Amino acid sequence: MKDRKVILLPKALNILAGFGENIKLARLRRRLSSTQVAERADISRPTLASLEKGVPGVAMGAYVQVLFVLGLETDLL
Repeated sequence: MKDRKVILLPKALNILAGFGENIKLARLRRRLSSTQVAERADISRPTLASLEKGVPGVAMGAYVQVLFVLGLETDLL
């Protein structure tokens, strides 16, 4: 399958980066490793790392799964 490059405006990229950073901080506050969160969310560690960096190609479903694992599903609203 060919990878598509997602092109976003700088403001949208900043929002994704901030969202990913907040998810990483929440994971660290809960003292969970990236392996634990990835396993519980049923995603790979590289996907979690991309999510925490705010890479725009990460599926929305991965964000939702991680938020559920961290108990932050209401933050999506």
